[in-house]
Amino acid sequence: MERLPLMLVGCGLMGARHLRGQAELERACPGHLELVAVVDAVADHAARVAAEAAELFGRRPAVYTDLTQAIAQSGAVAADLVTPNRTHDAVAVQLLQAGIHVHLEKPFAVTVARGRRILAAQPPGVVLAVAENNRRDPGNRLCQAIVASGLLGAVTFAQQLSFSGGAQVVGTPWRHRLAQGGLPLDVWLHHAYLLELLAGPLAAVQAVGALVQRERLWKPPEGSSQTVVCEGLDTCTAALQFASGATGAWVHHFATAGYGRFERLLVGTAGTLQAPADRGGRSPVVLRPEGNLEGAALLAALPDYQLNPVETALWGARPAGYQYESAVTDRKLIAAELADFIAAIRDGCPPEVPGELGLRSVAVIYALLESVAAGRAVTVDDVLAGRVDAVQRQVEAAGG
Repeated sequence: MERLPLMLVGCGLMGARHLRGQAELERACPGHLELVAVVDAVADHAARVAAEAAELFGRRPAVYTDLTQAIAQSGAVAADLVTPNRTHDAVAVQLLQAGIHVHLEKPFAVTVARGRRILAAQPPGVVLAVAENNRRDPGNRLCQAIVASGLLGAVTFAQQLSFSGGAQVVGTPWRHRLAQGGLPLDVWLHHAYLLELLAGPLAAVQAVGALVQRERLWKPPEGSSQTVVCEGLDTCTAALQFASGATGAWVHHFATAGYGRFERLLVGTAGTLQAPADRGGRSPVVLRPEGNLEGAALLAALPDYQLNPVETALWGARPAGYQYESAVTDRKLIAAELADFIAAIRDGCPPEVPGELGLRSVAVIYALLESVAAGRAVTVDDVLAGRVDAVQRQVEAAGG
């Protein structure tokens, strides 16, 4: 199998993680890709990632600080795009218009309008896939199989609760910048994908929210601690209405003091699913009147459940759970999403998360935020159509 010539566009923290995911894919299933170039406007970032690539692959990719030059000279036919959120639309449009297949790190764009510009630039036959890694978690794959099997009956209610955060920066300071979409468009977005994956499309939300932790402490890898001024919401509580008629509750609180909790729950007419935390490695649990199912007993009830060949190479054919360090889990999930992207290019099939789904996840998050701002229920369709966009206009202005 001929390796796909790939460029990595964006060599920051997440870009380095994608590099390790590329290497994990080649380790588990050789022959998928050849990293021919790395691109970053900051030369030191590109050089650092190129040096790590040389260690991982035994070959140093070409280094570029100019994307136009990389497109013309590198020989890459596909790009793994991992630049800052606010640049996604401009960089993706340039790549797509050049006929380069694009694997775009989430969020798809910082506003729906920007996302629509990306979709409009996609030529026929050019693949556009969105990197949503947590849906590839074996625990979430197993949850998909549980819902599809009918063990729950018809889903009537879904609940997503997340409590964490304290007074520390969540990951990196840009996650707290309104111009980049803030915490909702980065962290909450994962939950939007998974709620709709398991319970079906959301129709409308009614939400309230607040910014609780206005300053957070950031400890960079080098140097002294810094105080980061936070923007946007860090807490939100919403009532959900799904297109199926199911209802739900969605709570995020990333400013708790001494308390953490995660719960993803699907209530059906025949049973209830307690989903594991993303990347936690635990087995889902199905609670039923006749007895609960988890681990080996759950697998026995799902004889047809099996991961695809690449994910089998990464995790095993029928995992009910796993035990890996977080860095290993991270690169396996990225490897799985990259494999799907490359298969879409080679086979001419749609990727698991196409651009349209990436845009929808952005609209779901903005339905929450627009509902908070408007003080009323907001439909996802109204956000997708641009009929409700007050918060998105604030995001645009914040980057002005």
